[in-house]
Amino acid sequence: MTEISSKPQSLRWLVGGSLLVALVIGATVLAKYRLIEPMAYASACERHEGPWLGCLLRQALVVLFVKNIAGMTATLFGVWSTVTRTRRLALAAIAMGGVSVVLYRFDAAVIGILLGLLVIARAAARGYQQAASEGQAEPGQA
Repeated sequence: MTEISSKPQSLRWLVGGSLLVALVIGATVLAKYRLIEPMAYASACERHEGPWLGCLLRQALVVLFVKNIAGMTATLFGVWSTVTRTRRLALAAIAMGGVSVVLYRFDAAVIGILLGLLVIARAAARGYQQAASEGQAEPGQA
């Protein structure tokens, strides 16, 4: 008796990409609450008494927030992925948009996230169509 996989072979990239995006956003949340927001850590970095690598990472994240670099990068990746229909750029747009949203910059991040999600949705739909035409089981069926 052979078991039919409920996940089409062509959609494995979606699971891996989603995990990578979740990892990036999770690391940003951790950095936000451990490096950016604690006043004691910020004061130690200002006095040059904190760990240099942690203070460097903190300063980089603050610059991403203040200059809106993460949000603009998300928008750039989103537009580029829409034009080229590249899944990796779409995942990068979603990840950078997530970083920007975690760091309280919603304006440009939302555009990048939505454009990236449109590319991902289109690619996933193509994957389901391809799986159906190859005779694989639809997701949810065993």
